[in-house]
Order: sequence, then C-alpha cells, then structure tokens
Amino acid sequence: MSKAPDLLQDNIGSTLTKLTIPMMLGLISLMLFHLVDAFFIGKIGVKELAALSFSFPITFTFISLSIGLGIGVSAYVAQALGQQRSSDKAHCQNMHISAILLNVGLVSLASLIGYFINDAIFSLLGADDEMLALIRQYMVLWYLAAPFYTMIMTINSLQRAAGNTKFPAKIMALSSILNMLFDPVFIFGTDKLFGFDAIPAMGLQGAAIASLLAWMISWLLCLSYVQKREQWLNGLPSLEQFKFHSQKILKIGLPAAAANMLTPIAGSILLAMVAKYGDAAVAAFGVGNRIESLAILAILALSMTLPPLLSQNYGAKQHLRVKQAIKQTRLFALGWQFLIYLLLILFSNQVAQLFSDNSEVHQLVETLLFILPLAYGALGIVILSASSLNALSRPRYALYVSIIRLLVIAIPFALIGGYLGDFTGILIGIAAGHVVTAIIAIIIVNKVMRKLIKSIDTANT
Repeated sequence: MSKAPDLLQDNIGSTLTKLTIPMMLGLISLMLFHLVDAFFIGKIGVKELAALSFSFPITFTFISLSIGLGIGVSAYVAQALGQQRSSDKAHCQNMHISAILLNVGLVSLASLIGYFINDAIFSLLGADDEMLALIRQYMVLWYLAAPFYTMIMTINSLQRAAGNTKFPAKIMALSSILNMLFDPVFIFGTDKLFGFDAIPAMGLQGAAIASLLAWMISWLLCLSYVQKREQWLNGLPSLEQFKFHSQKILKIGLPAAAANMLTPIAGSILLAMVAKYGDAAVAAFGVGNRIESLAILAILALSMTLPPLLSQNYGAKQHLRVKQAIKQTRLFALGWQFLIYLLLILFSNQVAQLFSDNSEVHQLVETLLFILPLAYGALGIVILSASSLNALSRPRYALYVSIIRLLVIAIPFALIGGYLGDFTGILIGIAAGHVVTAIIAIIIVNKVMRKLIKSIDTANT
C-alpha cells in the first residue's frame, strides 16, 4: 500500500480526512444499494414491497454479523501491522487467508441454517402463507449471495487495516452501480440484452439475482486486486495458524456483531412506543431515521477509518497518538454535527416537505428536526467511542456502551419522555439519552486509556 497514508507517522487530522472521505462516498453507495431495491420492488406491488420489508430483520442480522467480523479483522490486522508482526510475508498471508476463511465459513453456515428454517423464522415474524411464498422467492437466493458479500467486507476490512480506504470505497460503489443496472433487467425482464434472448420478469427473485451477481463480480475484482498486489492466495495456513488467528479475530468480532444487532431491536421497541401516537407519528419517526443516517454519515465513515489508525498505533505502543486521535475525533463530532444541526434548522421546512405532503407529518418532522439533531454530536461521540474500544482490544467495553445506549438509557428515557410529553417527550428523551451515554462513553474510554498508558509505562520501566 505505497500510496496509503502512514498511520504511525503522518499527521492525525490529515490522515483521518484522507481515509474518511472515500469511505463517505462508499457508504452513500451502500445506502443506495438498498434504496434501489425498494424503489424497483415498490413498482411491482405493495405485497412484494412488504415481503422485502419482512426480509430486513434477517438480512440486517447477516450484514451486522459480517460488519462485526470485519471490525475484528481490521482491529487485529492493524495491531499486527503496528507491532510489525506482519512484516513476515508468510505470516501476513496466513493472517489474511485465515480471516477470509473464518468470516465466509461462519456466514455460509448461518446461511445454510437460515435456508432450512426460513419459513419458521418468518412465520414467527407474522408472515402468512401468501407472504411466505413471496419471501421465499427473495431469501433463498439471498442466502446464497450472503457469503459473497462477506468476502467483499472482509477483504475491504483487510485493506482498511493497512490504511487503504480508496479501494474499499470503489468496490462498494461498484457493487451498488451493478445492482442498480441489474435490478430492472431481472425484476421486470427484457426482450433483448446484449444479443441474448429475452429475460423473463422475475420480481423479488430478480432482485435477489441482481444482488448475487453484483456481489459475485465485485468479489472477483477484490480477489484479483489483492492477488495481483500482494499474492495472498499462494498458500493455505495450517490448522494451528488458522485457530490462532481466528481466536484473535473472534475476540473482537463477536461482541462487535452483537452490538450491531442491538440496533434493530432497540429501534423496534422505540417504534412501538411511537405507534401509540398514530400513523403520522410513525411516519415522522421513520423520516427521522432516514435523516439521521444521512446527517451522521461523516461520523459513520470516521468510525470505520479511525480503528485502523488507533489499532496500528496501539500495537506500536504510541499511546500519545492514540490519545490525540480520540480527542480530535470527539471535537470533530461535536463541531461537525452542530453545523449539521444549524443547517437542518435553517432548512427544516424544505426537508419536511421533501419527505411528506401531509400537514400533520410535516409538522411532526419539523419538531423532530429541532430536537433530535441537537444531540447528534453526542451520538457521534458514542459511536466513535465504541469504535475506539474495539480498536484497543476492549470489545466487551464497546458492547457495554451499546447496551447502555440502546437498552439501559434510550428506551427508559423515551418511556419517561412519552409519559410526560407524548411524541415530543419521546424525542427529548432519546436526545437526552444520547447526551448521558456520551458522558458515560467518555469516562469509559478515558479509563481504558489511563490503564493502557500505565501498563506501557510499567513495561518500559
């Protein structure tokens, strides 16, 4: 990675900027991937769109597992780079191949289990026989596609660990573009395509085929890229080497995956609270979730690029650079998100109109924009704190932060807020919960840093 920033020596602020901007573009393309599926399926019918919505909890669980395992890979490999343990080419190859085999193996096993219990899962979620038939059309092929998605995520995590975020962003963008091109062809069918005979309309099954093809092509390009540059695939690790690397990855990856999976659980509980105040409140809350994902995009990208920098410097025992990076990202989160808040307030009316013409929904969205985004800076600190703890090999603490934010604070605060002030009270409760959790997260990270610095100083003496 000759063109990648030197994470152990280059200026922290400029390095994070160079790493984060490509990831922002990659995340935008990843969001478009799922929006495009919903857009085209929505043109077929309400039942098909409902089937796609039914699939979300399961597909999101697989994605959370892949992302969590990717976090474990990135943290472990970046620490090895900082410790110079990966300077040996054979060790580096074994580490990388072990990561791919582990992650793809776990997701493939999960996909196989999902395939056999698919109907039972969705029956528990409330799908009737007609809906199950539609869901089956989509999910059977999606289970086949999931391992390819995981391979891409794992290779991208390995690249980010070395400070290369441009290639992962390009691959994410490519898969989104391919899916966008394939979706209408396989969903609606076509008379002719590049001289081939007609492709029949496949509906939901076509959407799954589009995802499968997009991820397969992207995976092949990933393999070609890393093999050409680094010759990863010239040998397999021994069983002992595979077990050693797998244990290191899972130590961070499993808690990270569990933390990611808490998000839809807490979101479902909060949505149930909001539903008591009517369809307009549910619609406004859904709009708020979409706005939030865009408003904190820079933080989400930074949460993916900060860990390699922290992990490499942690591995190299450069604790002062670790401390500086954490401090700078906290200040950035507060400053950047306050700027976003001002922009949302300034254009609150236009933003509300963009999402709904209904006057009641419009008013509730404007209310939401005056309350929730004010706490996005605090939310950013919480997200970055969890990423920092994973990077510092403290995944359990990162999981604790997520549990505290989503289950211990957000839900009780929202309940109290709803009791005192209806829908507006729920919003105030959620915002207050972000602030309280941010304070707790700062205390936890600072405590971990003091212990790390103390242990390093003790070892040096």
